[in-house]
Amino acid sequence: MDITIPKSLEALVRRKVDEGDYSTEDEVVADALRLMQARDEVAEIKRSRLEDAIERGYADAAAGRVMRLENDDQIDALFAEL
Repeated sequence: MDITIPKSLEALVRRKVDEGDYSTEDEVVADALRLMQARDEVAEIKRSRLEDAIERGYADAAAGRVMRLENDDQIDALFAEL
């Protein structure tokens, strides 16, 4: 596979090889792609956890398990407990 990258990133890739962090330019690009993949996986985990929390929140609200916070002091106190 041949790819073209912007000159600014090309300089970064070459610098990483020149500094000895990687043996080849291909290794730099492969590592960058692995980092992108890891970032995407973390984002998916966070999204899934958020969806679960929202579902639990809806279930709690439907069951009447709610707290009414009337003012900023009560909100601040709640967050201080977390």
